Amino acid sequence: MGRLGIWPNKNKKDAPDDVAGVVERAYRLILGRSADPDGAAWYQQQLGSGALSLPEMCAALASSEEFTRLVTAERRPVEPAGNGNGNGNGNGNGNGNGNGNGGTPHDPDWIDVTELVKTVSVEELAERAEGYFRAVADPELLLTKPFGDLTETPALLVTFGQVLNGLRPLPGMRVLDFGAGTCWTSRFLTQLGCEVVALDVSPTALDLGRRLFEDVPVLGDKPAPEFLVYDGHRIDLPDASVDRILSFDAFHHVPNPAEVLREMARVLRPGGIAAFSEPGDRHSIQPQSQYEMRNFGIIENDVVIEDVWTWAAEAGFVELRLCLLDSNPTWVDIESFNDVVAGREKADIFSGPTRSAISDRRMFWLRRDGVEVADSREAKGLVAELALDDVAIDGAVITGTCRVHNPGPRVWLPSDAEFGAVNLGVRLHLGDRTVRDLVRIPLPGRGIQPGEGAVFPVRVEVPAQPEGIVAVEFDLISEGVCWFSVGGSPVVKLPLP
Repeated sequence: MGRLGIWPNKNKKDAPDDVAGVVERAYRLILGRSADPDGAAWYQQQLGSGALSLPEMCAALASSEEFTRLVTAERRPVEPAGNGNGNGNGNGNGNGNGNGNGGTPHDPDWIDVTELVKTVSVEELAERAEGYFRAVADPELLLTKPFGDLTETPALLVTFGQVLNGLRPLPGMRVLDFGAGTCWTSRFLTQLGCEVVALDVSPTALDLGRRLFEDVPVLGDKPAPEFLVYDGHRIDLPDASVDRILSFDAFHHVPNPAEVLREMARVLRPGGIAAFSEPGDRHSIQPQSQYEMRNFGIIENDVVIEDVWTWAAEAGFVELRLCLLDSNPTWVDIESFNDVVAGREKADIFSGPTRSAISDRRMFWLRRDGVEVADSREAKGLVAELALDDVAIDGAVITGTCRVHNPGPRVWLPSDAEFGAVNLGVRLHLGDRTVRDLVRIPLPGRGIQPGEGAVFPVRVEVPAQPEGIVAVEFDLISEGVCWFSVGGSPVVKLPLP
């Protein structure tokens, strides 16, 4: 198509740091496609020389005939946009947002995803997904994901990290990895200590997932994953049997999203979270999406968040939150960075690129109705009141009565819990200014609820240390999580002569 008509430049501005990236994002945000070579080259030259400002370039794109067609014809595909190869972020058999050729309304190969959904059954799509994985002669690229393709790796890791932040999994939680594919996300969740159920419509993909766990085993004593074949309709798990659900580039492949969300709500425990990383609301017209649908017959649906929320609310979810994130951030000089920190940056430095990025990606989480009890497997909110009464020091033996009270919002799990067990920890402060763990003292009972406490006797034998002992410190600890004093809780510190 080449360059579009422009407005005359009245106020020259400094060129953005990443001119090519800015031009590409502007095209994607405004026209829903990649920049064609002629247009990209021309706008990069104009921005780089200062002959054209970024707002003026955006205004030119928005005043074009192409943009007018887009806003006046629902779901109408864009015109051809040159050649290029897209790189997807899919977790299983699908891919993310690609770059390159667009289609036209008159292109005989053009696929309208809404029509594709009408003409293919869930069972047929499941078989096509299975066929996709069966046809892979060398699965190495799939098994090395997210490190198999350097062009994908940064975005996959950044996106996964943010979705993980929204998912908030804790050690010991049962997590359903929906559309797990070859299970790289399942392996990460298992390494975090989660009890993972890897779910996919393709038995072959899950077999590759088993191979991944065998070839690259997780470290430590972690729960073994479960591999579960999905029929596309019902998740073969009991009601309220999982704490979390992850969908990493999988939900946009389903032709029955409302039914899927009902199933997710059914298997989630009250207050549980389902977190998603999916493409945006113009995904189906992207070149890579058209390629996947044309060659493999799979669904590459648009993710319209308003529709998702309608279905989710009907299914029993009560809250939705979206992530504002640019997974391909802008790199700037120190002056521009300080401007952003101080809130005085230009719109095209920070908010503009971020706004463009989120147009192509929907990261969000849904919370099911009900209340999830917070416990000591998470550091935030772990606070304690701690006192040691009737202290006596007889040589190397310290005795006394310990009083603990839980003023915070989290249940302290019992001292024999597998994850997040709360104990009284004793540490030695040595003359060389180092600290060494000495012993753990279990708390009585089966955990301590918010507002409750416990009283119990303490007896500690202090062994001699070559460095010399300066003091003995008593502090509560959630095992594998943190010492309570990290969050500001007071400790009892007994100086020794």
